[in-house]
Amino acid sequence: MSINIKEKMQDLKKDLILNEASTLFEEVGYEHMKVADLAKIVSVSIGTIYGMFDSKEGLYMAYIEHQINTFTTELKKRTTPQDSAEKRLKLFIELKFSYYTQKYIALDHSVNNNPFFFNTLYKDNFHPLQGIFLFQAECFKEINRDISDEDAMQLAYLFNSFSDGYVSRWFEIRYDLMSKVDEASRLFSVMVKAYK
Repeated sequence: MSINIKEKMQDLKKDLILNEASTLFEEVGYEHMKVADLAKIVSVSIGTIYGMFDSKEGLYMAYIEHQINTFTTELKKRTTPQDSAEKRLKLFIELKFSYYTQKYIALDHSVNNNPFFFNTLYKDNFHPLQGIFLFQAECFKEINRDISDEDAMQLAYLFNSFSDGYVSRWFEIRYDLMSKVDEASRLFSVMVKAYK
């Protein structure tokens, strides 16, 4: 098996740049993050960064996809198949709200400019939230055995929009988002149980 060291080094460099960019996005936000500052921090040229990510927006999208992957991994770690579907959904909401409250500076640009930002991340028939939607659909089918696969997936999309509503309102008035975890999970569970 041949190992291409140059490719591995390029991937490592890209990961290191993305890690530093993540820190900057989370400290100063999208609007105030300067690619020139990032280039100085990681000791590469601005052209190197643009060569890897195409643009500041491309770098930001890589940050968002990395956060989604991290979120999905964390969700899998925190839940077990033995947990009830309601508990798994509640943990999802808790983790989602926690991510927003911790990373609001980095996410403010996206959510305020497009409340449906995370629902528009499709790329070549791939949706980075697909794994999360499947997780939710399985929970919904456990809560209500009469739900078809298609309806469960539709509910997953609705559930994301439903929980995004809490987040959008939080961005607007900055209430205690974490205090809404129980309410959001309870209300949606009631809707799923009544779904026919």
